[in-house]
Amino acid sequence: MKKTLKWIALVLVALQVMLLLVACKKPAVTETAAPAQTVAAAPTEKPAEKPAEPAKTEEKPAEQPAEQPAEQPAEEDYDGKLVSEGMMPLQYAKRFTIELFKGGYRLISAGTGGYKYLVVPENMKVPEGLEEGTYILQMPINRVYMASTGMMSLVDAIGANDRIPLVGTAKSGWYLPNVVAAMDAGTILFGGKYSEPDFELMVSHDIQLHINTTMIDSKPEILEKFEELHIPTLVEDSSKEGHPLARVEWVKLLGVLFGMEEEANTYFESQVKMVNDATSPSLGKTVAMGYVASDGEKCYARNGGDYYAQMLGMAGGDYVCADMEPTKGGNSNMTFEEWYNKFKDADYFFYMNFAAKFNSIDEMIAFNPLFADFKAVKEGRVWVTSADFTQSTAAIAGILQDMNTILKSDDPSNVTTDHLIKIN
Repeated sequence: MKKTLKWIALVLVALQVMLLLVACKKPAVTETAAPAQTVAAAPTEKPAEKPAEPAKTEEKPAEQPAEQPAEQPAEEDYDGKLVSEGMMPLQYAKRFTIELFKGGYRLISAGTGGYKYLVVPENMKVPEGLEEGTYILQMPINRVYMASTGMMSLVDAIGANDRIPLVGTAKSGWYLPNVVAAMDAGTILFGGKYSEPDFELMVSHDIQLHINTTMIDSKPEILEKFEELHIPTLVEDSSKEGHPLARVEWVKLLGVLFGMEEEANTYFESQVKMVNDATSPSLGKTVAMGYVASDGEKCYARNGGDYYAQMLGMAGGDYVCADMEPTKGGNSNMTFEEWYNKFKDADYFFYMNFAAKFNSIDEMIAFNPLFADFKAVKEGRVWVTSADFTQSTAAIAGILQDMNTILKSDDPSNVTTDHLIKIN
C-alpha cells in the first residue's frame, strides 16, 4: 500500500516538473522574438541608404534632355526656322553678303537692285515671315540662265557647268574650253543674248534663276518679263569691286547657290596664294593700260580705283592713271589726244584688245600714226590681251602673275604669256 502511494507521489512530482518546464519554455519564445525585431530593424537602415543611390541615377537623365536641345539640336529642328549663325566671312568682296542660318539656310544680298535671295536646303520648308521682296531659291538649283561670262568662268572653275543649261553668249563668242565642249555636246544651249533672251527656252527648261551683268539694268522691259515668268534675276556687279581678289571671291556666292561651298572656298584660297606669290613692291616701271573704240573717236583708260589698276600695282608696276578716279572702278573715256598725253611716256603698254584690235605694232600705227610716238611702242614693250581676257574672272590670279613676269624680266622683248601677248 505504502509502495503504491510512493509511486503515485512520484508521478505527481514528475507531472509538476513537466508543467514547470513547459511554463519555462513560453517566456523563452517571447525573449527570442525581441532579438528578431532588433535584427529586422538593423537592415532597415542599410536599405534606406540603397534607395538614395537609384534616386541619383534618376536625376541624371532628367538633366540631359534639358541641356541636349540647347547644345546640339538635331538639324531637322530648324526645318522652316531661321536661326542666324552670323555672316559668312568675306576677305575682299564688298558688293554682296551672305548670312548663314542653322540647318543650311543662306540669305544672299547682292546685285544693283539690292535684292535678297533665300537659299532653302533641299526637302526643307520655306520659313514664314520673310522680308517682303525676298526671292526663294529652293535647292537643288541646277537650271540657271547665265548671261555673265565672268561669273560663268567661276562656275567652270568649281566644276558646276552642269547647273547651267542656258547661256547668254553664242558658242562663237566663248573662249572657255569646257563651255565650248558642253555646247558642242548640247548640254549647254545658247538662250539668246542678255538683251534678247529666248523666253520660250526659259519656260521649256524651267529656269530657276537668271544671272546677268549691270548691262541688263538698261533693259527694264527684259527684267519685267522675267518677273512675269516668276524667274528671279540676280544682277551681279562684281566689276565694281576694287580689289582683284574681290571679283574672284564671288565664287563663294556661286558655291552657296549650287551647294558647293567647300569647292568654292578651296578654289578661292588657291587664287589667294597665287596672288600673294606674284605680289611685288614697285619695280620702278610705269605702265599704261586701256583701249581705243573701233571708230577711233573715244579712248578708254582704267580708273585708278579699278581692279586692273590694283593688279598692276600689286605686280610691281606704277600705273600712269593711278590718280584718275582713285576710288572708282571701271573705265574713263577721253579723246585720243587726252589719252595720248597720259600714255605716251609709259615704259610698258598693255593694250586691251577689245574694240579696235591689233596684232602688230604696224597695225597700231596704221590705225593712228600718233601710236608711233609712244615710248613703249618705240622700245618694243607692247602687249595685247588674249581673246579670253574678258572671260577670265577665274584667271585673275594668273593674269597678275603674267604682269609680274613681264615687269620683273630683265629682257622683256621676247616675253609672252597666256593672257598678255607680245606684239612686234
